[in-house]
Amino acid sequence: MTETNAMNPYAPVIIKLLQGVIYNDDKESWDNLIKYHVPIKEYFKVIGIDVLIYETEGFAFLKQKKFDEEQEINLPNLIEKRQLSYPVTLLCVLLVEKLIEFDATDGDSTRLIVDKDEIKEMLRIFLPERTNEAKIIDNIDENINKLVKYGFLRKLNDTESKYEVKRILKAKIPAETLQEVKNKLEEYAKFIA
Repeated sequence: MTETNAMNPYAPVIIKLLQGVIYNDDKESWDNLIKYHVPIKEYFKVIGIDVLIYETEGFAFLKQKKFDEEQEINLPNLIEKRQLSYPVTLLCVLLVEKLIEFDATDGDSTRLIVDKDEIKEMLRIFLPERTNEAKIIDNIDENINKLVKYGFLRKLNDTESKYEVKRILKAKIPAETLQEVKNKLEEYAKFIA
C-alpha cells in the first residue's frame, strides 16, 4: 500500500478545519465534511477538539473543549483565542444584532450585505467624542479590516464599500451571551469615558 492510498479521503477537510472556518461555498470541502462528519469528529475528539457544524447556516469550525478542573486534563491550546479591542468587540456585537434582525425580517436572502458607511454609523454612536473626525474614520476602517482578516466580514469583489457579514459571528457570539457581552461593553465604555 502506498502512502497516498493510506491517506483518508477526508484528510483535506481536516487540514482546512485546522486552517479556519469551512463554508458551504467551498463545495468539495463542504460535501466531504458532511459525508465524513463522523470520522472527522472522532479524529478531533481524541485531542480534545469539537467540530461544530452549522449545516443550515453553511459553516463549520473547530472549538477547543473546556474540561472541569476535577478532570485534571491539561491540554495546550490549539485553537487561537484573540483578545479583541473594545471597538472590534462592539462592532461584532452590533453585527450579530444586525444578523438576528435580518434573519427575523428578510425571508428571501441568506446573506446580509452592509455598506462601509452603515458600519461607520453603527459604530460612531458608541465611540468616544473626539475632535479629529478623520482619526475616528481611520480607526473604524482599521477595525473593519480586522474583522475581514478574522473572517467575520467578507469584502465583496464588485465594490469597494460593501461587505458580507459572515454567519460565524452568530456562533462566536450566540444570542444567549449577547446581552452579557453588551453589558460588559457598556461598563467598559463608562470606564474609558
